[in-house]
Amino acid sequence: MMIGILALILFGLMMMIGGDRGAVSVMSLAGNLLVLSLAIILMAGGHAPLIITGIAAGLISYITLVKQNGKNQKTEIAFGATGIVILLLLAAIFLLLWDARSGGLNEIQAIQEDVMYYYNTNLHINMLQITVCMVLLSTLGAVLDTALSITSSLYEVILHKPDMSRREIYHSGLQIGKDIIGTTVNTLFFAYLGDSLLLFFYLKNVKYTAEVILNSKMLFQGVSAMLFSAIACLLTVPVASAGCMLFLKKEEKKEEK
Repeated sequence: MMIGILALILFGLMMMIGGDRGAVSVMSLAGNLLVLSLAIILMAGGHAPLIITGIAAGLISYITLVKQNGKNQKTEIAFGATGIVILLLLAAIFLLLWDARSGGLNEIQAIQEDVMYYYNTNLHINMLQITVCMVLLSTLGAVLDTALSITSSLYEVILHKPDMSRREIYHSGLQIGKDIIGTTVNTLFFAYLGDSLLLFFYLKNVKYTAEVILNSKMLFQGVSAMLFSAIACLLTVPVASAGCMLFLKKEEKKEEK
């Protein structure tokens, strides 16, 4: 009941403050939830998790960027930059999680009474691939936000100063990235910390040593997802800036002709 009330308050504020754009945001959010739900159902049914996640990530990116903000150069470059960054990180994420053997339930989840006695944990699903998919999807939102921030800002810069050189465009993108990356990384950090605060209280009360916590799968799963998201945002800045340098400037030259 309370979830429904909070959802109604959220949608109401989005419509009231955002107007038409708020309505589009609500529809985009509903579309992303639908895509994510279908992806979970398909993965739970035994279909290839990485392929499904790749398709879902593409659809979510398209809905978030193109459907929500319109089809234009800003969103197209942001879409391309997002795809490049996710592909660059995919191998690193897979190799690191494979080496750390961090797939499946962590220590806290595995000892919970309802898991041990009431649920069947033999799901016939590749837990390593599921963990990789989880990290990719958690990274996606931050990358989309960073990519669109860079491309939108550079679009306005070029619009008001069309005589900028490619080098100046690229360095302007890096400068914009420096201004936004600090708050983005802090947002990721506090989102993880806030989500895990109660768990940390539990660990403190049961007297786990610092060595046990630092070497736990539980801590690695959460921190690795946060760090990969931060790394992805950092990589997005030069990739999106390079895309604007190549394509936004090219379009500006076409318009001058």
